[in-house]
Amino acid sequence: MLSSPLRPDLLSLEISGAAASITLTQGAINIWCGRNLDHRLLYRILNLISRVDPAAEHEREVYCPFDEISDFEGNGYILTSYARKGERYRAIFVVPLSRESALERFILSIVEELHREDVRISLRWRGGFARMRALCQELQKLNYFTLYNPIYREEQRSKED
Repeated sequence: MLSSPLRPDLLSLEISGAAASITLTQGAINIWCGRNLDHRLLYRILNLISRVDPAAEHEREVYCPFDEISDFEGNGYILTSYARKGERYRAIFVVPLSRESALERFILSIVEELHREDVRISLRWRGGFARMRALCQELQKLNYFTLYNPIYREEQRSKED
């Protein structure tokens, strides 16, 4: 839990639990998922993010046969570019977390990766102090995260001096 309320000069917020950690900044959310992270917790975290900011999204690179590109689009992914790479295609999609079908497919792909290794996820969002505070409050309700480390402007300046 936070030892004191967040202040408006917040630059970033690091939130950690046993198998997941999250770093919030004004334009990005970076999530580390350990191999033993429960996929239901991952779903709850990403769902909270999409509720706090419905515009939150992830850019996903996929290598697949051409006909699978439309499967991703049918599941809510937004194709931004593709190019042939040998027998397959390299497709870049935006995954809007507010689309339930896209979120579910995204989580399934992360769960598959977690069987092999830890996973890092980068999200774009419209952060800012109000959304950072709101997301922090929602994440606290999960009763999972044990460390909350806010970094403020003046602390950043003193580290740089």
